[in-house]
This record gives sequence, C-alpha cells and structure tokens, in this order.
Amino acid sequence: SGYPNFWAVLAIEVVLMGLAEAYRTGLTDPVFDELTVGDVSPGGRFDPLGLAESGDLEELKIKELKHCRLSMFAWLGCIMQRLATQEGP
Repeated sequence: SGYPNFWAVLAIEVVLMGLAEAYRTGLTDPVFDELTVGDVSPGGRFDPLGLAESGDLEELKIKELKHCRLSMFAWLGCIMQRLATQEGP
C-alpha cells in the first residue's frame, strides 16, 4: 500500500539498535579494529564551533535540557489541540 509494514520496521529497528548497544557495551567485538569498547564518540566530540572550550559547557548542557523540555511540551500541546478539535496537523 506504499507504507512499510509496521512489524518489519519494528524488527529491523530492534535488531539494529540491539547490535549498536552490543558493540557499545562490549557484548560483541567491534567490527572495526580502531574502535574501542565503551567509546561513545569514536570520531571524537562533535563540536565544530568550539563551544566546549569556552568554559561554560555545564551551562550549555542545562540550556539544552531546558530547550528540549520546552519543545516536548510544545509538541504535546500540538497533539492535544489535534485531539480536542479533530483537525490540524
């Protein structure tokens, strides 16, 4: 019908995420020799603007959490509006 089968997508997702977590935690050997077990960021920290070296990394982490919570609350508002009015996105 044009949409992928829900169960097929779920099965693929479970297998791929399970393999990624198994590699991360060391349950299975890494595929590539240069990866170490437990290395969350094998390419290094992604920081193209150099914000981590500005000294206020903890403050930036708190700001990121606040923005994430605000966006989740806004999305919940969109869902509730849709359920209440039966129209919208």
